[in-house]
Amino acid sequence: MGFPLGIDISAYQYSGDGKRKPNFDVINAKCEFVAVRAGISWGYQDKWFRYSWDNLDVPRMAYHVIYPEESAISQMQHFLNIVRPTATDRLVLDVELDHGQTKAKITDTLVRCLEYVKAQTGRYPIIYSRAGWINQFVDISQLPSVDWWLANYLKALPYPQFTPEKNPPPALPKGVSKWLIHQTCEKGNGAEYGVASYYVDLDRWNGTSDDIVAYFGLAGQPEPEPTLEEKVDKLWEAHPELH
Repeated sequence: MGFPLGIDISAYQYSGDGKRKPNFDVINAKCEFVAVRAGISWGYQDKWFRYSWDNLDVPRMAYHVIYPEESAISQMQHFLNIVRPTATDRLVLDVELDHGQTKAKITDTLVRCLEYVKAQTGRYPIIYSRAGWINQFVDISQLPSVDWWLANYLKALPYPQFTPEKNPPPALPKGVSKWLIHQTCEKGNGAEYGVASYYVDLDRWNGTSDDIVAYFGLAGQPEPEPTLEEKVDKLWEAHPELH
């Protein structure tokens, strides 16, 4: 397909009792980026967020589900408290719930969330949604310039079949001209990607592997300082007469 692959996960990718967990050796080997659900609104934290987050070796994103009728500040404070993001972590607002609110209210809450995260972290979070939902419930003209992660799938095949990925690009909301990530499938083969659930969401990055590294601020990272043991080993290698 030509677009680097990633997955997004939550507590649903664990067994209900937690005894079967994702295999992060498989995930880190097969995925070039992974998004993990942090929480919902201002009070819920995904119980497996920290375990997933700490076991990822690939570029990672944390996503948070927004309730449009609740306080934007309270929700974003909760989000940041859960994640405690580093400079190379990226944040995502999951906006796909209207809860009977007006387009103006939903837009206002979203803008307040975006601006709060920008003020606290120095950059706007990515927005995750679908073109049809955004067109119906968000006034794009009120948003700052943000990156988009958009869901757009083929028609789901019946269980137990896995649904193939939809080729990028995703459908874009009106007024949006660029996409960052396309969620291409919600019924991918979970076992293939190391999760405990039968299905898993698959995602494609609009760019190259190098683009991913650059986006997460991982390009040109200095080599870690060698340990004392490593320094001694190098000394012995350089001076065999000391053996």
